[in-house]
Amino acid sequence: METEAQISQGQDRRRNMKLRGIYPDARIRIDHFFHADAAWAGSPKDYLALRVIHEAYPELSSDEVRMLMAAIERQVQQDNAALRP
Repeated sequence: METEAQISQGQDRRRNMKLRGIYPDARIRIDHFFHADAAWAGSPKDYLALRVIHEAYPELSSDEVRMLMAAIERQVQQDNAALRP
């Protein structure tokens, strides 16, 4: 089993089965933050997304919350890029 330190150092992040299991629900929870053009109530979108994930999954470490949010943001950007002509 991989330690958090190994995962945060970039050793095949896709093998973290705990985060993979949470990913679909977490994406539904924060997807809308990355489709908005402006900050929400003056707060950066990534800060709000991190808060939503942390509140929904308090058992996750700070590194896991950031990793999950970054994976969701990356996928939203890829999906949006694929839709552009």
